[in-house]
Amino acid sequence: MRNRLNENFLDCYLAVDKACSDKFGVGSGGVTEYINRLNNARFAPNRDEVLPRLVKYRNIRNKFAHEVGSMRKCDDLAKEDVKWLRKFSKDLTKRRDPLSVYLRRARRYARRRRARKAIFFAMLILLIIAAVVLYFVLR
Repeated sequence: MRNRLNENFLDCYLAVDKACSDKFGVGSGGVTEYINRLNNARFAPNRDEVLPRLVKYRNIRNKFAHEVGSMRKCDDLAKEDVKWLRKFSKDLTKRRDPLSVYLRRARRYARRRRARKAIFFAMLILLIIAAVVLYFVLR
């Protein structure tokens, strides 16, 4: 039973790792890249929940890969961990993961900021033109 859970976990983890690798254009280590980028995105939603889980799962995967017999001995996993990884994988593909949401919001904020600057400068130019016209009309 425990061995099957560990295999399911490893399958789900590898799917998440591949999705992250494809998302960031790296050959391998997609989860590590996701963790690094999430570390830099301090205001990403659900960051405090996702980051520790991904670090824990990456450590368990490394343990499976580098320690002989660890797949049979590991008791660190529960069914909820596999469910969470499956949900996270779906969120990655639908771009509902914390990093995607953060980047989408950051782009929207940047667009709004550029639009505000453009409106401000347009109003400033109109004000200058109006002042010049008034100057010549009242002269």
